[in-house]
Amino acid sequence: MTKLHQDNYFILTGAMGAGKSTILKNLRNLGITCIDEPARQILAEQRGIEGDGVPDRNPKLFTDLLLSRSIYQFTKMENHRGPVIYDRGIPDNIAYAELFDLDKKSVINAASHYQYNKRIFFLPAWKEIYETDDERKMTFDQALRFGDDIRKIYEDLGYSIIEVPKEIPNKRAEFIQNAISREEKHGN
Repeated sequence: MTKLHQDNYFILTGAMGAGKSTILKNLRNLGITCIDEPARQILAEQRGIEGDGVPDRNPKLFTDLLLSRSIYQFTKMENHRGPVIYDRGIPDNIAYAELFDLDKKSVINAASHYQYNKRIFFLPAWKEIYETDDERKMTFDQALRFGDDIRKIYEDLGYSIIEVPKEIPNKRAEFIQNAISREEKHGN
């Protein structure tokens, strides 16, 4: 199977509750195309229809829906010019499979086939801003471990980690925008 590599696709990932959604709002305000996290979409959709595709009912169905949506989001943007920032990428699905103790073969295959820019933006756990909500049920310590797992997965897949500093959201967005601009300018 031929690999699909999109060098203009950038991933924003890390621990749950580390500020990704807020940063994405700021990046959109800077004119950058951003793709929302599929997990939150699927959880809201499945809960809205009282479906089984939620982790506490059917973790396998949830992860299958998550992988399918992630692949769809990847292929949907393939003709887009300019940078695209994804709130979590296909490799994040490996961490979800591990979290639910599921077979990882299909998600590993997908992560190998659908490839993003090799530099990813990582948000470490940040206790001071961490909150739970209707879709985020994990404790801070669970979110911290999940973030550590995500970092290792990306490193094992050959991605370079760019850690986004813990600053106010617009400064974090500017940090990412500047890194992408340098990437585009130098082709590194």
